[in-house]
Amino acid sequence: MSLEIIQIIEDDPVQAGALDRALRKASYRTNVAHDGQTGIEDVKRLLPALILLDLMLPDMDGREVCRLIRRDPKTQDIPIIMLTGLGSEEHCVAALDHGADDYIVKPFKQAELTARVKAVLRRTHPPVHQKNECLDEGLVLEEDQFVAVFRGQRVILSGQEWRLLRRLTGSDGQVVPREELSALLWGEDGLIHEHELDRCIQTLSQKLADDAVFSGSIVMAPGGGYQLSTLHP
Repeated sequence: MSLEIIQIIEDDPVQAGALDRALRKASYRTNVAHDGQTGIEDVKRLLPALILLDLMLPDMDGREVCRLIRRDPKTQDIPIIMLTGLGSEEHCVAALDHGADDYIVKPFKQAELTARVKAVLRRTHPPVHQKNECLDEGLVLEEDQFVAVFRGQRVILSGQEWRLLRRLTGSDGQVVPREELSALLWGEDGLIHEHELDRCIQTLSQKLADDAVFSGSIVMAPGGGYQLSTLHP
């Protein structure tokens, strides 16, 4: 995945041009599509570092574009920032529920745009300080490829799933509060991503179950929070 290209999917040529200029000024490379289908094709071809996706497109709803990108294994982990002129809490939560990592309400200033882009890239492309991390007997988490290895069995994870598993495994079976897990993935904006946290936990649990790596499971604790049951071969 390129860490340089940002895909813009915006039908308004004036808005698309403004986004393009702002990002290039911030030293990012860009690619622009003016409809959802072209945007999806560009994303599959370029595998950009991040996608700026307008909610209202001429051929399909931006949330549908987001859903299709998330459904493709090759593009499902690319971070998406939704651009919306609908600033109600309902529309913003809906964007997150459909798989967006963040959203920006129009009109917005260039400084806000670049700050949010940098923040999302920091969360989804963290610096690698240690490639292999052993957190439990027989369990190794490979950070450079976001892989969990347990007694020789490998499971490929997304960056968010990898960080969740590392935190839960490192808690020694103790409950980790929802707020802490949300902040781990989304920083200060974690509280507005609670629905997305549940989706990430569910996907991670399903991957572990499908690959028969762990006999334990991730469970929701009474009163909120999650914990990882004891790992067994």
